[in-house]
Amino acid sequence: MDKKIVSIIILEYFSVQDVKRCISSIRSSIETLQHEIIVSSNSCYSIDKQNKIINTFKDVKWLFNEKNGGFAYGMNKGLAEASGRYLLIINSDVIIQNGFRGMIEFMEANPGIGAIGPQMIDDFGLIQDTCRPYVTLPGFVSRQTRRLITREISVMTKNFNYSMIQTVDWLAGACIMIPYSVFSLTGGFSTDYFMYAEDMDLCTRIRQYGYEVVFYPKMQVIYKGSRQARKLNKFTRMFIKSHFKYWMKFGFFSGYPKREDHKYE
Repeated sequence: MDKKIVSIIILEYFSVQDVKRCISSIRSSIETLQHEIIVSSNSCYSIDKQNKIINTFKDVKWLFNEKNGGFAYGMNKGLAEASGRYLLIINSDVIIQNGFRGMIEFMEANPGIGAIGPQMIDDFGLIQDTCRPYVTLPGFVSRQTRRLITREISVMTKNFNYSMIQTVDWLAGACIMIPYSVFSLTGGFSTDYFMYAEDMDLCTRIRQYGYEVVFYPKMQVIYKGSRQARKLNKFTRMFIKSHFKYWMKFGFFSGYPKREDHKYE
């Protein structure tokens, strides 16, 4: 397994210090696995700033994109340069705690998996709601209503065991691993979305190709996210707009590819 290359693709947007911490955590967890790290930047830095960054991260491949085209746009730029058998898609503000090798070994043993994601916790160790059921229109309304009433930061799925390896409908795009072969089938993230819902879209299409999406809590990362969409601003409008694009594409109420409900030991 050590001869297989893992490509880690980080999306950067005015977050160089976060990238530095993220890379440090990767290197502390990846052990002897051969890998490459690609950072795709949507920040539109000046040439001087770009050169300074390149000189600071000498063993990292930086891509400086022509525009801030959103999450899917930037991530696809990085994915297009990747050569690994497995591709780890990760936000710059994610810190890997442990379990990197274990997740790859799990993928090796289960070739029917098209996407896998770790358990995400915040700085205080609280589990985050980063693996979820499909978001239908009624489900969306119910979820937002519950959030307003309870003021919950993370709206957890009821009766879901967050300590068990199992299939899920979709994973948050902050940290997902997919085989290169599956990426080639899907073409990566859909640029129909600037931000939000592109992770749900990707997982839906992965399942349309007959692969499963799996939550793997034996790997743990720290990630909270900005949750900007919860504030009444442009991010809220973008959040709602992206979900409507998803529903127009896959259905407002039903019709999404069903998963094989499977729990692993």
